[in-house]
Amino acid sequence: MLYEIERCADVFVDACLRDEGGRLLFLSVFGRDTATKELLARMQLGAQHQDGLAELMLKPSEQVSSRRPQRVSVCNAKELEKLTGRLPQGVYGNLTHLWLYHPALRTPQKGADVAWVVERLARDGATSRVNERLWAAVSQLAAIPLLPHWREPILEALSREGMLLRMGQGGNDQVHPVLSEPIGDFVVIKVQLDQARLASIVTHLVRRHALTLSPDGEEGADALLATSPPIPLLVSPPPAEPAISAEVG
Repeated sequence: MLYEIERCADVFVDACLRDEGGRLLFLSVFGRDTATKELLARMQLGAQHQDGLAELMLKPSEQVSSRRPQRVSVCNAKELEKLTGRLPQGVYGNLTHLWLYHPALRTPQKGADVAWVVERLARDGATSRVNERLWAAVSQLAAIPLLPHWREPILEALSREGMLLRMGQGGNDQVHPVLSEPIGDFVVIKVQLDQARLASIVTHLVRRHALTLSPDGEEGADALLATSPPIPLLVSPPPAEPAISAEVG
C-alpha cells in the first residue's frame, strides 16, 4: 500500500514509523530525485516558512476502506538522518528511494534510558526476534547485570509496569493509539527503563524464586543474594570519638 503526501507531488510513502505522540521516526519515500529533494527542503523549513512542512498528511493512493489518512509531525526534521538509493530505470523513469530516520532507532539513548525495537511482522518468527531484541535493549540499558535466562519473567514484568510501549496500541496513557500507529507491517516498541523500578522488580522476583542463578532453577534467593556485591554506603559513617586516657595522679 502506497500513500501520497498532501501538497507534495510525485512522491509516495510505503512505510512510516512514529513515536508515542505522532512524531516522525522513520519514513520510506519513492519519487524522482527533484521531488525527494524538494520534500527534504520543505521539511527543513518547517513552520517558519509558508512552503515549509511542519507535518505530513499521508493519504492512501488507492481507495481502501480499511486505510485512513495519517498525520505525521516533522517538528524534529533537523535531527533526522538520511539514506538514498537509485532504483533501476523502469516504466516510471529514474526513481530515488529515500529513507529518513531518527538516530535513536539505531543506538540506545543510555542517558535517557530509552531504546527502540522495530521488526517486520511479515517475517517468520517475528515474535521471537522481537523478544530477543527487546532483551538485548533492556540488557544494554540496565544499570544492573541481568542473566540471559531471566528474559521472560523480566520482560513480562516490564510490560506490566509500562516500560515497554508498543506503538499503535491502546491501554496506555503514554501512547496515542492512532497517531503512533505504524504505516506498514511493523511492530514498534519503545523501551523506557526506570532503573530504580527495574532493580525493585529484580529483587522482588529473586525473593519469589522466579529468578535463579542457573537456568534449571536449583539455586534459590539466598544463594543469589549472597553472590550480589555489597551495596555501598550512601552516607559516610560518623567519625569515631577520640580515645580519652586517664592519668593517675
